[in-house]
Amino acid sequence: MALLHFVNVSRSTFPLSRSSKIILSSSFSSLPLQFHRNFKRLESSVPPSASAAASPAFPIDVEYLRQEFSGHGATFEDIGETCIAKLKLENGSSANVMLTRGMITSYKVRVWHGGKVELLHTWVEQEDEEEDVVIRGGVSSAFNSSDSDDINEWRLHGISGDSKDCVQMELRRSDKKIKEIEMKQIISLREETLSIELFVTNKGSSPIRLEGCSLVSYLTVSTPEATYAVGLEGSYFVETTPFLPRFRVVQGEDEEEKTTGFGGEEESNYKQLNEEMSRIYTFAPKSFTVIDRGRRNSVIVGREGFEEVYMYSPGSRLESYTKSAYVCIGPSSLLNPISLEPACVWRGVLHLHNPNS
Repeated sequence: MALLHFVNVSRSTFPLSRSSKIILSSSFSSLPLQFHRNFKRLESSVPPSASAAASPAFPIDVEYLRQEFSGHGATFEDIGETCIAKLKLENGSSANVMLTRGMITSYKVRVWHGGKVELLHTWVEQEDEEEDVVIRGGVSSAFNSSDSDDINEWRLHGISGDSKDCVQMELRRSDKKIKEIEMKQIISLREETLSIELFVTNKGSSPIRLEGCSLVSYLTVSTPEATYAVGLEGSYFVETTPFLPRFRVVQGEDEEEKTTGFGGEEESNYKQLNEEMSRIYTFAPKSFTVIDRGRRNSVIVGREGFEEVYMYSPGSRLESYTKSAYVCIGPSSLLNPISLEPACVWRGVLHLHNPNS
C-alpha cells in the first residue's frame, strides 16, 4: 500500500471539513491530471491549521530545536503537531523542510532580474468534504510499507553550516521490520543548489536489494508547452502509466516479475513537455536541464547513485500560467533494484541547480 500519513485537523483556512484528516503523500498513484474543486497551492509555509505531517510518535520540542540549532541558518516554525525547518542563506535562497516526513515543501532562489522565484510545486487537495485532505508535491523520497504503522519517522539529527555559504540538515530513520537497515537523509542548501542525499546502510549479514527507491521533485512551471528537457537525446526510455514508486527491502534472492511498457530512444535534445507523458529514462546523462521559457528560468537536474530518471508531464490538461502548472522529475531505481552487500552503504543524490542567479 502507499505510504500515507494522517493528522486530524481541528479547523482550517482551506475550504475543508472540520473533521478532516490530512495525508502527506509522496506517491504518483493519483497524480492530479485534473485538480479537484477544493484545491489550494501551498506557499512558502504551511498554515498551522493545515499541518501536513502526521502526528509524530514523540512530540517535537520546537523550543529545544530553536535553542539547539538556531544560528546555523535555520529557524523553526511550530505548525501544530509537527514543525517546519526553514533554511535560508544571505543571498536569498531558502528551503522549507517538514520534519518527521523529510519533505521539502519550498525551494526559492534568486534569479537574473534580482527577484526570487519558487521552484517547487506543492498543493493541498480534497475531493469531497468527507474525504481526507492530501498534501502532495515538493521533493520527497518515496517509500512503501505493507503496514503504515511500521514506518518510522525521519528524526532531526543535526544542522551544520551557516547562512553565508551552506546550511546542511541531517535526518535519520530506521526500519522497524528489518532491524539491519538504517537510513539517513542529508539536505544541503547552497547559494545556487539544493541537494538531497539518501544513505541506506546494510548492517546485517545477508545481501539486500532496494526496490522502488526514488527522489522526486515537482517543479512549478508557467505551462508544459513552454517547458523543455534539454540533454536527453539518445537516452533509452520506457513508457509507463503514472504510478507509485514502491520502496522495498528484499533479503536474500527473492525475485519479482517485472513489467515494462513501450520503449524507445529519445530523438530530441530539446524535448518539449507539451504532451502528457510518463517515462522512465535509462542510460541518461547524470544531469540535464529543464527550461521554462514562460518564466525565463531553468533548473539543472543532477543525480548520483541512481541509474534512472522518472519524468511526468500532465501536458495541456492543466490551465497554463497558473499555480497548478508543473512537471514531475527525479532520479529513481524503479526498473532495476539496487543491490547492497553486508556492511555496505548505498548513496543516492538529487541536485537541483539554479544557474540563473
